[in-house]
Amino acid sequence: MKQEKSCGAVIFREKNDHIYFLIIRQNQGHWCFPKGHCEPGESEQETAWREIKEETGLEVKFFSDFRATTSYSPKEDVIKEVVYFLANPEGGELRLQEEEVQDVRWVRRIDAAALLTYDNDIELFKKAVRYIKLNYNVWENDK
Repeated sequence: MKQEKSCGAVIFREKNDHIYFLIIRQNQGHWCFPKGHCEPGESEQETAWREIKEETGLEVKFFSDFRATTSYSPKEDVIKEVVYFLANPEGGELRLQEEEVQDVRWVRRIDAAALLTYDNDIELFKKAVRYIKLNYNVWENDK
């Protein structure tokens, strides 16, 4: 069985007293969080940072104590592990990488949960939301 590894992040920001999450629509049509394959010699966060920059144009800052993994089989005889971090944007300009990404959106929590295509991403999103709720005073009036 071949092993593959990718890294990415759940990216969020506060704006106008609401929390927004960045999700992308891959060219294959599914909605997810930005992520991509590890290159030799890169750390997990270096991979995630590079892939986010390539796919969305954004530069991000990671929360050092959030790390979640998912795994799935993208094709026969392949197991893929994806490591996700939590991040805030801190630079760059939002734009999509047309070779891989059809759409990039900042969406509120309720909309993100409805758009995400795969159960693994929905579970990851729930973990990120729990982390944010426990560690930040947000969402008293936000959905």
